[in-house]
Amino acid sequence: MEIDLEAVRRVFCDVLDGRMTREAADRWAYDVVQQSETGSLMFSPVNARDRIWEAVMYLYGIDTMEAPGQYLHTEEDIRLAMAAKLDS
Repeated sequence: MEIDLEAVRRVFCDVLDGRMTREAADRWAYDVVQQSETGSLMFSPVNARDRIWEAVMYLYGIDTMEAPGQYLHTEEDIRLAMAAKLDS
């Protein structure tokens, strides 16, 4: 599996625009982590590996609840994380 900055950015945008649930984004990130653990994950470009991985790890847990019906990460938190991890 190959992953790039744009694929990760699309997941962030899909969550923010309501096209993807946070739970679906978490499962997507989980699949990426599983690919990494089996050694079948490639990063493109290779020099963006750390940025891509940090963004994936943020998405892996984006559905964490602080209280029933209340997510830990606000939409503003998600926007800030996307900018910090993908636009640097």
